[in-house]
Amino acid sequence: MITYEIYTDGAYSSARNQGGVGIVFLKNGNKVFEYSHGFKNTTNNRMEIRAALLALKCFKQSVDSIIIYTDSMYVIGCATLRWKRKKNVNLWNEFDKELERVSKLCSDITFKHVKGHNNNYWNNYVDKLAVEASQELL
Repeated sequence: MITYEIYTDGAYSSARNQGGVGIVFLKNGNKVFEYSHGFKNTTNNRMEIRAALLALKCFKQSVDSIIIYTDSMYVIGCATLRWKRKKNVNLWNEFDKELERVSKLCSDITFKHVKGHNNNYWNNYVDKLAVEASQELL
């Protein structure tokens, strides 16, 4: 059985008007991939969405289970609890298309909230990746 646990996070630096994403993939409990990238003219919420979206884009073949961890209640609420999406509609539309595509590859996709800036090693790890990406010169 192939299970992926993915930790995602977004960060934003108002001083630089840029943000970053951090993503780590664990396959059956072992880190197999990490990614970070900076973006100009964005917001923290856009970075949180983008991190989850980019994680979904990585799936090209069938897997048994995907768990996406985020410390963003905004992402959890809009992705799973039917919160109204008044902002960032373009990203949410792209997110929905990717989720639908990946749902054909994996019937067991779960989004889980993890408390940010707490004692979760992988959440702290992706937070660091995202913050560092938001500080890079773009």
